[in-house]
Amino acid sequence: MLRTKTGRISLPTPRSLPGTGSPKRRYGSFFPGTPLPAVPVLRPTLWAFAATATIYLGCAAYDVRRDVQNAKKKGYFRDGTVGSYEDLEEAKRRGHTRHSAARAQPQSRWHPPGQLGAMMAGYSDAERLVLGAAALNIGLLGANYLAPAVFTQHFYRIPVFSPNYTLLTSAFGHNGLVHAGMNTFALLSLGPEVARSPTFEGNGSHFAAFYLSTAIFTSLGDQLATMLPTRTYRLNRFSMGMGASGVVMAMMGALFTMYPDAKVGIIFLPGSYPMQNVAAAFILFEMYGLFVGFPRLNLGHGAHLAGLAIGSAYVYFDGRKRIWRPARQLAFRCMKRLNGL
Repeated sequence: MLRTKTGRISLPTPRSLPGTGSPKRRYGSFFPGTPLPAVPVLRPTLWAFAATATIYLGCAAYDVRRDVQNAKKKGYFRDGTVGSYEDLEEAKRRGHTRHSAARAQPQSRWHPPGQLGAMMAGYSDAERLVLGAAALNIGLLGANYLAPAVFTQHFYRIPVFSPNYTLLTSAFGHNGLVHAGMNTFALLSLGPEVARSPTFEGNGSHFAAFYLSTAIFTSLGDQLATMLPTRTYRLNRFSMGMGASGVVMAMMGALFTMYPDAKVGIIFLPGSYPMQNVAAAFILFEMYGLFVGFPRLNLGHGAHLAGLAIGSAYVYFDGRKRIWRPARQLAFRCMKRLNGL
C-alpha cells in the first residue's frame, strides 16, 4: 500500500486577507517591537478535553442504541427492555448485532447514479466514514473558493487569534487542490486498513470518535508547538494552519504500532521498508522540521508528531478497551436512567 507524506500547511498571515471582508471576531493587532501576544493554552486545552468527552459519549450512545435496536429485531429482549450492558455485549458476541470486522466483498457490477446505498453495501461502517471524510475534504475545498470569507474565519487556525472550535474545523480545511488531494489520497490509503484493524473492527461510531478527537488534539499539539524554542519561534504563533494530515499521521502511528515488522512502500521511493524503520524516519524528519526547519517547506510538524503519538498510544494502550468500552458503558447507564432504551 502506498503512503505519502502529507502536510498540515502553515502560511504567514496578515491581519486580514484579500477578499475575506471584515472578520466577525476581533483579532487585535501586533506591531514589531511590542511584546508578543501569548499563545492561549488553558482554554483550548479544556475545550479539547470537553469536546472529546462529548464526542466519545455521543458516538457511544448512538452505537449502543443501534446495537439495542438490531438485537431486538433479531428476537432478543422481547420484553422491550435490556437488563444490563453485559446482556447487550452477549448479544453482540452471538452475532446478533450489525458490526463485523470482516469486510463483505463489494459487488462488481456498475451502479448507476441514485444507487449509492447499493454501491456502499460492501463496506463496513468505518470504511464508509473514511469515504465520507474524504468527500468532505474535497467538498469544503470548493467552499473555500465560493465563500473565502466564511471559510477563512471558520476553517483556518491562527494560534493566537482563532476561536477554540477551529481546533476541530481546521482539520477539514485545505488551502489548495494539491494539499487536499495528498491528504485525501493518504486518508483513503490508510483509513480502511485502520478501520478493519482489531482496534476498531469496522465500527463506524468508534472510528468517528477517534477521527474527530484526533483532529482536535493534533490541532492542539500544533498550537502548543508554537511555544517551543524553535528557530521560527516568534513567527509560528501567527502562522495559519489547516489540514487533515494530523489525523493521517495518527493512522500511520496506529499502523506502525500494530504491524511494526510489516513492509510498506512509499510513494516516489523504490522498494519497501519495515514499518518500524519508516516510523523512525518520520519522527526524525518531523523533529528536525519542528526545531530547525526546512527552507520553503511549511508543514505543521507539531500536529504531525502529536498525531503519530496519539495513534501509537491508542493502539499500544488498547483504546478500544480503556476508552471506547467505558464510554459505551457510561452511555448505556445514562440512556437506561433516561428510559432511552
